[in-house]
Amino acid sequence: MKYIALILLILPITIFAQEQSNILEATTDKNVFLFFPSPIEKALSGNGDFQFGYNTQTAEKFGVLKAVAAKGESTLHVITEDQSVYSFIVKYNPNITKYEYFFDTSNAVGSINGKKENSNPPLSASHPEDSNLELGRKITEADYFEAKVDNVAKEDISFCKKLLEKGDYYKNIYRSKSDVVLKLTNIAYKDDKTFICLSIKNDSPVDFDLNFIQFNKIAKKASKKANYQAIEISPILESSYQTFERIESMTTKSAVYVFQKLSIDKNKLVNIEVNEKQGERNIELPVDYKLINNPNSNY
Repeated sequence: MKYIALILLILPITIFAQEQSNILEATTDKNVFLFFPSPIEKALSGNGDFQFGYNTQTAEKFGVLKAVAAKGESTLHVITEDQSVYSFIVKYNPNITKYEYFFDTSNAVGSINGKKENSNPPLSASHPEDSNLELGRKITEADYFEAKVDNVAKEDISFCKKLLEKGDYYKNIYRSKSDVVLKLTNIAYKDDKTFICLSIKNDSPVDFDLNFIQFNKIAKKASKKANYQAIEISPILESSYQTFERIESMTTKSAVYVFQKLSIDKNKLVNIEVNEKQGERNIELPVDYKLINNPNSNY
């Protein structure tokens, strides 16, 4: 009886562990890496709230998971070159603590060649929103999410690194508050994209945690007391490099934010706003149209 009781006690824990291993958490501002024992051949995401990027040119054993929307839940199916099938539930979590997942063949739910039985029920059975994955329907190439981390993004990131290696092109364009300095260090233009290089220097004894960074087009003579229209411009996250998260005390960090081609009217400017999480050291840095429209060409 003791052995039976022990088995009954362990069984729910084992089942729970298996269920947990099929759950992945992702957020919008950080990459989550998934490592498999065999190179990735195909991947299928249940909906557009999440993206899974992998190398479609040269097969590799890892992919990058990221949330597109700050909400929701989806499924992810990954097929590797050894024909193993991995099935996951992906959930949005703004405060993830795990950034790498490592899997082996025991984590696969089945195999296309039929050598392994599917020990878990299809995720779509408990997720009506994934009804487009009904059994028996032929999955076409159009169903597959192709990597956002493609060759174009890699070239952009390589150019970002080059800009930072060149050092600061602008020396005196900055704003500061409470020993935290937001500085514009460079603006460049390449392949119909604008590259804005920034640095944040934290000379205070308290770490600076970023809540958000926002780029807005506003009227140059807009009063802070007046209501004015701010048009937000969003960076291309997969092409941007070393985006800000935490700037530790007494350190300086640099980042490059990449945009589709920027040009603005002479009566407008780009206002860069850095907002501190659980703090009040919020900084706004206005960038004149002359800098935006006449980027540095010395690179």
